[in-house]
Amino acid sequence: MVIGSAHDDAQFSAVELGRAQCLELLRGVQVGRVVLSLDCLPVALPVNISVLDEDVVFRTDRGSKLDAAMEGQVVSIEADEVDALYRTGWSVLVTGVAELVTDPRQVESANSHLLPWAPGPHEFVVRVPSTRTSGRELVWGRPSGQ
Repeated sequence: MVIGSAHDDAQFSAVELGRAQCLELLRGVQVGRVVLSLDCLPVALPVNISVLDEDVVFRTDRGSKLDAAMEGQVVSIEADEVDALYRTGWSVLVTGVAELVTDPRQVESANSHLLPWAPGPHEFVVRVPSTRTSGRELVWGRPSGQ
C-alpha cells in the first residue's frame, strides 16, 4: 500500500514494508527504543539492539526493562533512520512478549552481536519475538511496480 501525494513530477510516498524488509533494516542498526508500560504509561527507552534469527535482542541491567521481561509484558522495539536533507527514511516496529534469555549459548550469541553504547554492566539479555512486525519507508518517486 502506498500513501502519498504528488509533488511536481515526483511522488513522495510512505511505502509499507514487509516482514523480511523490516528485519533486514533492523539488522543494519545498533540502537533502537524499547517501548513498554511503566505505571500504566507508555515509555520509550533507548537500547542497543541486534536481530538474532527473527527476534530482536537487547542487553539491560536491573530496572524497568528487565522487569518487563520477567513479567512477560508485551513490548515494542522501534528503530528508524531519517535523512532530513532528502526527507527520506524508514521506521520499523516489532512487538512481542518480552522474555529473559537464560540459555548460555543464546546469551553468548546475543552478546557477540550487541555493542553497548551506555556505561554499566548490562548483564541481562532480553528477547522480543517478532510476533508483529510493521514498517514504512519514505521515498521520492513512484515505487517500482506502480
